[in-house]
Amino acid sequence: MKYYFNNDSVDPYYNFAVEYFFAKHNIPVFILWRNKDSILLGKNQNIYREINLKYAEENGINLVRRLSGGGCIYTDEKNMQYTFIESQNYANDFKHFANMIINQMKKMGLNPEFSGRNDILIDGKKISGNAQYMKNSMVVHHGTILFDIGVEKMMNSLTPQKIKFEGKAIKSVESRITTINDMIDMEYDEFFNKIKNGIIEDNNLEEYVLNDSEKEEVNKYINLFKNEEFIYSKGETTANYQRKHKFGVVEYSYNIKDNLIDSFKIEGDFFSNKDISEFCDMFVGKAMTIDGFHNVLKDVNIGQYIVGMDEKVFLGDIFD
Repeated sequence: MKYYFNNDSVDPYYNFAVEYFFAKHNIPVFILWRNKDSILLGKNQNIYREINLKYAEENGINLVRRLSGGGCIYTDEKNMQYTFIESQNYANDFKHFANMIINQMKKMGLNPEFSGRNDILIDGKKISGNAQYMKNSMVVHHGTILFDIGVEKMMNSLTPQKIKFEGKAIKSVESRITTINDMIDMEYDEFFNKIKNGIIEDNNLEEYVLNDSEKEEVNKYINLFKNEEFIYSKGETTANYQRKHKFGVVEYSYNIKDNLIDSFKIEGDFFSNKDISEFCDMFVGKAMTIDGFHNVLKDVNIGQYIVGMDEKVFLGDIFD
């Protein structure tokens, strides 16, 4: 590497855009950064299987699809991300990059080790995961350091089926991960600066400062990561389930592809004043979001199609 870049942004879309800029222009660089509440989805993952979308939307959690593979993670301003952009000579060499982080932690009296495919552990518990993607002649290697994190919020954001059906899910995660602040008497900013400055000094890095035209280019790439078609691009799922209410059993069947409803069917022993298929057709082609459903329902009397049903109960059936 030749450069480091000071990044004070906590906007995940900007952060991934600036990373993309450096890779696109073959600039070898180190960046240490952090995000406001965000879920970072692996390039090849199905968003519906990985994320509790209702919880994320209600709690203002950003959804970002990475260009790298690997798993889905929750991040906030209590932890930090690092990026190394180097020649593709280091492609798939996860340990090479992880060791740069490990060496700085050892200077602080910690005892981390590289483990498995892409993790850093301390005392057998995960404190960092890593992922990579290739761009032009460069490898983009990035990872997370768990300085601190709200485990309950993380668990509510991810793997909705496990949250719904496994009461011991949070305890399970707590047994497999740990946080730096439980191991060291140091505030976040001090730890952040020690990691950052140590890597800069060990590698004799020069600061890279974006000029005005480069800033404009980075801002254009933000739209790539904010684009909902890209975020939901790997998402396809089918749901079949029923809900029992005092006004009858309602059975739902629908298919979602790229966050749009491909088919939608409601059956059951409820009463109707209007044809239920007419109601179902209103949702085909619409976004599978609470706002998307609100837009459909704002001019519709749902009780005419399912007698006794109201919007609140209906949205609960779909999104809870």
